[in-house]
Amino acid sequence: MKSNYKKSKISTSLQNPLQILYLIALIILSQPSAFSQQNQHIYQYEETIDLIAFVEAAANEFHLKGEDAYIEFGTENSKWLDGERYLFIFDLDGNCVFHPVEKELVDKNWLNIKDMNGKPLNKYIIDIASIPNHPNGWVHYLAAERGMIFPEWKTVYVTRVLAPDGKAYAICSGTNSIRTEKKFMTDIVDSAANLINVKGEDAFNTLLDKSSIFYFNDIYLFVLSMDGKTLADPAFPLLKGRDIINFQDVVGKFAIRELIDKLKVSDSAFLVYLWPKPGHSNPSKRLMYARKANANGLPVIVGSAMFVTEPIWKIF
Repeated sequence: MKSNYKKSKISTSLQNPLQILYLIALIILSQPSAFSQQNQHIYQYEETIDLIAFVEAAANEFHLKGEDAYIEFGTENSKWLDGERYLFIFDLDGNCVFHPVEKELVDKNWLNIKDMNGKPLNKYIIDIASIPNHPNGWVHYLAAERGMIFPEWKTVYVTRVLAPDGKAYAICSGTNSIRTEKKFMTDIVDSAANLINVKGEDAFNTLLDKSSIFYFNDIYLFVLSMDGKTLADPAFPLLKGRDIINFQDVVGKFAIRELIDKLKVSDSAFLVYLWPKPGHSNPSKRLMYARKANANGLPVIVGSAMFVTEPIWKIF
């Protein structure tokens, strides 16, 4: 009888439409969002996922309130402005419409602002926000924070948002504490492969240019022929044709041979090898990712590599 009473009570309460909607809302809110689940699958580190969620939440706020959201975004010690964590917004012409720290640059065009390597960071922000079907992504640049002497790499997450009047903006936030994600490397390699497919060998110099989107922190690109000779070589940028087919890691693994073998049967490949980090003598795991591309009718390999600190099974 007790269980029947409970069942009857619940069923009676659900006859009220408002209570039904409230229950549905509780169920939905108790589940991880599709956006959160997707990023937990794509990204390794919580700080990366947290930055994305921060910007996307701000984008939702701006979409609903437009310029009225600036008051909240600019309130110190709030969830939107706390120490070095803040938002900045541009229209798609590169004009800064909101910045709580660099207030003197609001209402000015940032398209010519460059980092210490000459990277036009705002141009890249606008380029990302202007992509029709996937208007979000990352910009990495080297600069000294206000009041600091030495430059640090900063990573900015960008997403496009529509204001209530339908006008498009780029809303962003950045940090210098994000660790290098595997997806940062794969995105750059995939973009490089696409550029080579379009421009052929003319793309090689761009891939090595420190002011391009293809260079940041300890990530850089190489291009090889299918027989293991360098076509674009970050270690020796003026030297073409260096033969590295017999490169071995610290335990004797022929990494380039294995990479080429994988790419003979697949368009992309991952490879793990051991190599000391700069300034260290003990070997560390290094993850290499490469793609096949077509340069003026010839197959080439474009790739990059990064040191990893987590177990390899967590990265794939």
